[in-house]
Parts: sequence; C-alpha cells; structure tokens
Amino acid sequence: MDRQLESPESEDPGGVGTAPGNSRLDPPPGEPGDPDLETGTVPDALVSEFSSLTTPYCWVITEDLIAGYDGAEPSAVGKSGPEQAEPADVYEALTAGKFFRLVGQGGSGLAIGRLYDPAGDNERAPLDDFGRKNWGAITVEYRLEGQWQAD
Repeated sequence: MDRQLESPESEDPGGVGTAPGNSRLDPPPGEPGDPDLETGTVPDALVSEFSSLTTPYCWVITEDLIAGYDGAEPSAVGKSGPEQAEPADVYEALTAGKFFRLVGQGGSGLAIGRLYDPAGDNERAPLDDFGRKNWGAITVEYRLEGQWQAD
C-alpha cells in the first residue's frame, strides 16, 4: 500500500494548512457570523455605497419590437426611467443591468431593455413606468438561463 496516502487527519500533508483553531478566517467560538451577510442579501448601507445611481433604479429600452428598424414608426429605443434618471444612471443600466422584455396581450414581445436595480425592489418598474401606459404591456419578463421568465 502507498504510505503517502495514509496520513493522520491532524497532519497537513501539503504543508500549507493552519493548525486547528488557529485560523484568522474562522469566527471566534460561540459568536455567530454577521446575520446580514448570511442571508444572501446585500445590506442597504452597502447598496448605497457601491451604487453610482442618483435614483433607486434605472431602466432603458434597447430594442423596440413594434417600431422595427426601418424608421417608419417612431422608436422607443433610448427611452429611460424613472423621469429623474441622469445620463450616468442610464449608463449604469446599459452596462450592469439585467435584460428585461415588456410583453403584451397574447405573449407578444413589445420591447427589450436593461434594468439596473441594486436593491432588487423595482423589478416591475419598466412595466409600471412606461410599458403599461405607452403600449398596454401586461407583464415584464427577465432573461434567466437563456429563457424569458415572468418576474
């Protein structure tokens, strides 16, 4: 039998480990970790610190599926919200936002865009701010694992 494969559990065969109870990464005994970090959500303080948005969220239409590409009808490409969103907010949505699709009666796609919503509280914003009143959209879907899925 190969003796290299047999090593006591307390021995570090690679020589790079730490002694038990001697890791600076382990929480002190009897103290739970930070509950904000254990829930899988980002604490509000960090969201505001790392987000460059001047508004809580920003969306932008990148493809108008009604107007097409020939210019015969006015296009909604470039429309963004909320109304007080600034150009830097639109840039953030375009570069870091997740893809959404506004959907009308019968499941037809009306527009595709991007939504940047660091807190995750405004997933219906493209529908509520623009899609429903301008096109009669009934739902907003998000791209997940290569498929459009309702929020």
